[in-house]
Amino acid sequence: MLRLFIALNFNDDVKKQILAVQEQLRSQSSGGNFSRSENFHITLVFLGETSDEKLKTIFRIMDEIEFPPFEVRFNSTGCFTHSRKELWWIGADRKSSGFPVLLSMHRQLLARLVDAGFPVDARPFNAHITLGREIKHINRIMLDKPDIGQKMDRLSLMKSERLGGVLTYTEIYGKGSTPSIEDLPHKTIISRSRPMATPEQGGNASGPEKIFQ
Repeated sequence: MLRLFIALNFNDDVKKQILAVQEQLRSQSSGGNFSRSENFHITLVFLGETSDEKLKTIFRIMDEIEFPPFEVRFNSTGCFTHSRKELWWIGADRKSSGFPVLLSMHRQLLARLVDAGFPVDARPFNAHITLGREIKHINRIMLDKPDIGQKMDRLSLMKSERLGGVLTYTEIYGKGSTPSIEDLPHKTIISRSRPMATPEQGGNASGPEKIFQ
């Protein structure tokens, strides 16, 4: 069995920005389980324990998801509390231009996985980056408002496991974005006039010739 989730990952520059926010949290805490910078991500769907036989179905579902490259921005922090244990996070900006794409990807994946018989978590989607779990503190934690963004162009199926006692996330399958018009190679259209032959001369009077370069 594999412990799996579908996610969006971050580049090294963005991880450094996230780490700076985490350091603020760490400096105001007396303890906790802080996320490794290598593991920073946004979970779109958590699959949990999954048999190897279901991998091909997950691959197919991911391949069906069409999305353009889009930017996700993060501008808030907060915590979830469960059984007096705090999970601190950085939250996505719901008003940013890329958030509707992010939400659409989550909904498409969820619907297809449910149709395929996967017992996925259907709780309301809260796009966030986990900074730390079971955070302990005496005084109130005050974090600066983040301003972090990254262009996303890859959807990843991640495996979660402990290697040498260290929680490690590894991509086992990836799906790239669909290029937007702006990302396609541009072709210059040159109109070149040419004499239009009459039907008696064997022409069709088709007008200017268009050449693509």
